[in-house]
Amino acid sequence: MFTMIRRKVKFISPKGQANEKSPGSVKTFSSIVSHEKEEDVYATVEKFREEVFPGITEERFREETLNEGAPLKSIINLHNADEIRRRETSVGEMRDKIRSGDHVLMPDGLPNVKIVKTEKDELVCFDGHHSLLAYMTAGKKYLHEVPHLIVTLQSGEGLEDEEILAFFGDHKEELCDLDWRDYTISWTNPPEYQLERRKQENMGELFAALESEV
Repeated sequence: MFTMIRRKVKFISPKGQANEKSPGSVKTFSSIVSHEKEEDVYATVEKFREEVFPGITEERFREETLNEGAPLKSIINLHNADEIRRRETSVGEMRDKIRSGDHVLMPDGLPNVKIVKTEKDELVCFDGHHSLLAYMTAGKKYLHEVPHLIVTLQSGEGLEDEEILAFFGDHKEELCDLDWRDYTISWTNPPEYQLERRKQENMGELFAALESEV
């Protein structure tokens, strides 16, 4: 018998154009996604994309004002700077798009940036590193200034470390007795070199390492 779990997916987007200075005014939509415990956070997002997102209308969003947002620089990255350099995605083009007033979204309108909260209340970017860097390059400092999805438990609490290991793919077994926070993943390397020791502790350090290049 399969065990079912319930996770919360929250869609948060700033109101207005990307180049506007907002005091923290956002629109949000939350949904509880149920699936088998054996399925990971990627499956949570995919189920949200397929079963929930197509039915979201503007009227279903709530307006909120956030007094204090999470600093982008504090978000934990899963890739070192070298991995970002090897990708062909142009941070500069996305930065220019943001400065012109457009947000960086996927073709279906879902945010590029996807965040998960850990059991220690850390925020981890598991998809959209280049997009986050583009927003930082465009002068954004807080997460509420960036369209994003955030995945938590149904209660709003963070996911256990065991679930974070899914972001390391087939290398998760190597991390069972280690702290995943000490490692990053490089999908552009050969399999035997994909698991790397962490060089940048967060998006702030990642941005500093790449600032002159983006």
